[in-house]
Amino acid sequence: MEDKNLFFPLFINLKNKEILIIGAGKIAYRKATTLLKYGAKIKVVTKEIKEEGFRELKNIDISIKEFSENMLENVFMVICATDNSEFNEKIYKLCDRKNILVNNITSKTEMNCRFGSVIDKEDCILGISAKGNPKKSKELREKLEKLL
Repeated sequence: MEDKNLFFPLFINLKNKEILIIGAGKIAYRKATTLLKYGAKIKVVTKEIKEEGFRELKNIDISIKEFSENMLENVFMVICATDNSEFNEKIYKLCDRKNILVNNITSKTEMNCRFGSVIDKEDCILGISAKGNPKKSKELREKLEKLL
């Protein structure tokens, strides 16, 4: 049986990489702010802005409209961040066929990249994954931060 939770840990330079976030809720906002810290170029497409913080972000392009497949052209990574798991899975499948990195917030397996918890210190960066369990990742991050 195939292990759908087998992800290779990788650190990647996101400077000037085109990232499309579909949805504009709390989790999408958190991912957008994280990606901005690493120099990504972010576009958001959403039917409505649910997280007001999006309106205050700089260097981000927000479009209030429906997603269409042509939005995937020249995109490095997609974040499926809607509350509709079937729609997010559809986007995952589209991206995966096109070899686009895609993170799906409503699944632990229907994605080809995953965000880990990050400890970013002056002399090191640690990435932590608990195979899709964000609470466990956070607990591990907090314990490691105390050690460092």
